[in-house]
Amino acid sequence: MRVIVVEDEPLFRELLCTGLTVAMNDVEIVGSFSSADEALAATDCWPVDVLLTDIDLGTGDDGVALGLRAATAHLVKGVVLLSNFAMPAVLVDIPSTTPVGWAYLLKTSVSNLDQVRRAIRGALDGELVVDQALTRELRPVNTSPLAGLTTRQLELLALMANGWSNQLIAQRLYISVRTVESTVSSIIRNLGIDPQAKHINARAACVAMFLRDTIRHRGISPTTRAQVLDTE
Repeated sequence: MRVIVVEDEPLFRELLCTGLTVAMNDVEIVGSFSSADEALAATDCWPVDVLLTDIDLGTGDDGVALGLRAATAHLVKGVVLLSNFAMPAVLVDIPSTTPVGWAYLLKTSVSNLDQVRRAIRGALDGELVVDQALTRELRPVNTSPLAGLTTRQLELLALMANGWSNQLIAQRLYISVRTVESTVSSIIRNLGIDPQAKHINARAACVAMFLRDTIRHRGISPTTRAQVLDTE
């Protein structure tokens, strides 16, 4: 997988590139940059499979804007966003028709290489992936279609949000892959999502609803991208 890294903190950028290269033999870092402008100017590096970028890049475009520009220009298949703060509602603001997958990871979780790998692969597959530290103990609001899901369905949906494949979910929950597939289909149906809709990834749509409705339950507004940048 060809990956570009954009991070304005030199030491963290170096550690990130080294860690990915050493620990993930299926990842090739084709470029590392400190800003969106610097990355976009390196035309010989694009296109790539995944853009791994901090949200706050100082001056110029932030990581979300960079990801949207790269996606619109068909330069990437997936975008992984990094942040110091727990505000995954940033993903809710991204148009569902954006032709790439997205992931949101806390910088403190980067040492969990399995999670980074799931985020990269999930984004590459067009899914929506969220740091597992941000999906624990979330509960749906009563007015959400999520409230009609069973406890097991909600547990499985949280694992989907963390980028777990059907096979890995089956292993974790000690059930068959066929049972996982059936449960995922039931979740999609119960949430009123059309799996045949064009330009819509049904799993990503489920995760987006999971984020939106449980985030609202915790009193966090979906429109928090500015808060991330102001705080960082």
